[in-house]
Amino acid sequence: MIIKTYIVNNVTEAYPMIFHDLGTEAFILNTKPIKTRGFFGFFGKKQVEVVAAADHSAKKPTHVAVPKEAEKMIEETPANCEPFNTQQEVLKELSEVKGLITSIIKDGMAAQSTPKTLEKWILRLREQEVDEEVIEYIIKKLKMRHENIQKLTCQEIEQLFLEMIEQLFEEGKAKDTDSTSFLITLVGPTGVGKTTTIAKLAAARVFQQKQKVGLLTTDTYRIAAVEQLKTYAGILNIPLEVVSNTDDLKKSMEALKGCHMVFMDSAGRNYLEDEYVEEINQYLRYDAPQENYLVLSMTTRWRDMRKIVEQMKSVPIDKLILTKWDETRYFGVALNMVYHYPYPLSYVSLGQGVPQDIMQTDPLFMAKKILGVDENETGSSTPIKTII
Repeated sequence: MIIKTYIVNNVTEAYPMIFHDLGTEAFILNTKPIKTRGFFGFFGKKQVEVVAAADHSAKKPTHVAVPKEAEKMIEETPANCEPFNTQQEVLKELSEVKGLITSIIKDGMAAQSTPKTLEKWILRLREQEVDEEVIEYIIKKLKMRHENIQKLTCQEIEQLFLEMIEQLFEEGKAKDTDSTSFLITLVGPTGVGKTTTIAKLAAARVFQQKQKVGLLTTDTYRIAAVEQLKTYAGILNIPLEVVSNTDDLKKSMEALKGCHMVFMDSAGRNYLEDEYVEEINQYLRYDAPQENYLVLSMTTRWRDMRKIVEQMKSVPIDKLILTKWDETRYFGVALNMVYHYPYPLSYVSLGQGVPQDIMQTDPLFMAKKILGVDENETGSSTPIKTII
C-alpha cells in the first residue's frame, strides 16, 4: 500500500494530486485542519492535511489525466474555501467528485472505442428498446468482421447492421413450423391474444391443408373467451370441447380423437404467481404427442416480459409466438427474446384478421422494422399460402 500526505488550502485542491499520484482507486485515510507557521511564527495560514492511500499490490498505479470537466470544477472552487468541519463531509464530497470523474473517464473511453459511423444505429437500437447486451454483441461482431469499419460508408454500415440483425433472427427462428404433434397448446399471460391466434392456426389447417381440426379450451375464467372460441368453431365447422379441470381433459381428448390435430387454449393468468404456473403445468401432462407454444405480446415492456419468461421456466415450452406486432412501434423485444432464450420463434401476429394476419418468422422483415428501413411495409412479402 502507498500512502501520501498533502498539505492544501482545501480538500478539493488535493483531488487532482491524489488521482495523478495514486490513481482513481485511491481513498482518503484522514483529513485534519492545520495551521502552518508564518514569518517568525506569526501570520500563520489555515490549511488542510490530507492523507491518501492506494493498494497497488495487485497492479501498478494507474495514472490518468484529469478530464477538463473536472479541472474546470476544481478551478472554480474559491481559493479561500474553509476546510470541512467533519471527516464525514469530506468523504461524501470526495465520493461525489470521484464518481463524476470516473463517469467522465468511462464515457470518454466508450466514445473513443465506438466509431462515429456506428453511433446513429446504436441510438436507433436503443430507441427500439433493444437490450444493451444485445447491442454490445452486435457491435463486437461487426468490429471483428471489419477491422476498418470506420472507413465504410453510411450505406455499407446500414447493410451490415441489417445483415447482423437478420442473422440473429434467422438463428432464433423455428426451423419447422409444420408440426406433426396431435396436441398444440398455447400458454401465456392474459390479454396477449391466445384465443385469436388459435383461430388463425386452426383456420389455416382447415382451409389450406384440408385437415380435421379440434378445439379445446381450459379458459373457463373468462366466459367471453369460451364464446369467442365457440364462434370460431362454428365458422370453421369444427368441434369444440370445454374443460373445467384436469380430470375432464382425458374425456375431452377422447371426444376429439378423430381429429388430425387439436389446439388447446389455456387460461390467461398472472404467471408471476407460482400457483398459476403449476396450474397450467397440470394441463400439459397429457399422454400424447404434444407441442407447447408460449404466446407473448409485443406491447409488453422487456423487463416485464423477461420476468414472465423467467417465472415460467418450469413450463415445458417448445416454441414462441409474438402477437400484436401491429400495435407497437418498438420491436426490440423480439430481438431480445431470440437472443436471450432458447425458444424458437415460430409465428408473428400482425393483426386481428383470421387467418391472414399471422406469418412465420421472417428475419429480413423483422430486421428492417427494428432499423427503420422500409417503414411502410406492413407484413412479410411471403405469400400467405406458404406461411402456415
